[in-house]
Amino acid sequence: MKHKLLFVIPILMILVAFLLDQNKVDQTLSQTYKTVEIKGEVNAPGVYQVAWDASIEDVIAAAQGAKEEADLSRIALHENIEHKGVIVIAKKEVECISLNSANEKQLDELVGVGEKIAQRIISYREEKTFQSIEEIKEVKGIGDKLFEKMKHQLCL
Repeated sequence: MKHKLLFVIPILMILVAFLLDQNKVDQTLSQTYKTVEIKGEVNAPGVYQVAWDASIEDVIAAAQGAKEEADLSRIALHENIEHKGVIVIAKKEVECISLNSANEKQLDELVGVGEKIAQRIISYREEKTFQSIEEIKEVKGIGDKLFEKMKHQLCL
């Protein structure tokens, strides 16, 4: 029995040493990288492993950048993000343009609308108040495709 014990003790010591060493490796790796989730208005939302000192800007870059409609004005891009943190990039708030009260200059800011179409919108509403934003498609020069591009900008 003593001979067997003499054989098992060195193996146990080697195993304990290996496990302790493995724990040091795991700790070192966990201090080198951190896991961060990013969602919202980025091109590739998801979970990323980034350098331990990565900033929010670095995580956005890892997510292939922010979309055009991303609102980065409320975010401190240089700020460090914590391990297992979550970043949500919000969409820019678009002020709506009222079909029933906007002047020609304001209507001209709509996607695909120039001076002539803005004048047609004003002429239309002088005859009939808009009851829905879809009604703008009745104005000459505004079809389904243009409406889809501008509808997020419209209100009554």
